[in-house]
Amino acid sequence: MNRFSALVKREVKTSQKDLFTYGLVIVLLLFVSETLRSVYARYAGVSFPAESYNEMFPSFLLLGGFIMSSLIFSEDMFGKDTQHDWLMLPATNLEKFLSKALLMIVAYPIVLIVLFFLTSVVTEPIQLIIFGNPMAMFNPFRNGNFGFLLAQYWVWTSVFLLGGTYFRKAHFIKTVLAIGIISLVLGALGLLFARIVFAIRFGSSLQVFDAMFYLSPVNLNRALSPLKVFSVIGQIFYYVVLPIFCLVTAYFRVEEVQATDAV
Repeated sequence: MNRFSALVKREVKTSQKDLFTYGLVIVLLLFVSETLRSVYARYAGVSFPAESYNEMFPSFLLLGGFIMSSLIFSEDMFGKDTQHDWLMLPATNLEKFLSKALLMIVAYPIVLIVLFFLTSVVTEPIQLIIFGNPMAMFNPFRNGNFGFLLAQYWVWTSVFLLGGTYFRKAHFIKTVLAIGIISLVLGALGLLFARIVFAIRFGSSLQVFDAMFYLSPVNLNRALSPLKVFSVIGQIFYYVVLPIFCLVTAYFRVEEVQATDAV
């Protein structure tokens, strides 16, 4: 446990300058956004708009988290000057992998929530005193989709962690391109599957989109009812199987690189 804690501290320490800059950018953007909204509302004579924290949080959670996840392995796994040092660390490959993966999957959302909340604690009293803007602290549970947002983050962070370990350069861009290609292939397979199902239910002479156009909502729901079981299976695959598969594959990719490139 002490060894794993030392690995986590190493990860934070080696990236503390970049993390500080990233956090400062978030704080400044939030403060400037709230200030500009308050200035406009005050001098335009309109009501004060809703706070911007909940609007900006998903972007920093998802986009920021995905970019960081795709880059977190780059230096230690593929850097010519650093990969040997990472290899020689007195820790197992699993510990090395988890020290990075857990930082992105668990620590990053928690730290981001705390940062947004503390920024609102500082910003809102200033806006109230100067512009009379009603105080509205950051509350991630306000919109009711926080659980869904975290679930999406869990799934796609695992994908970008796999991309970060698999690709040697341009990790984020190549991962996005790979996701696009795979999505097109799966979409084509989905259309083919739907065509087969509708052909079985309505005959091969009726096209899929024609059937959906002419059917009433009741009949359409009845026709699609056999697919509900596939929907449940798809959700299990999406939220459980896919992220676990990506993380396990990423770990074995770390094993491979540690056994070959860094020797």
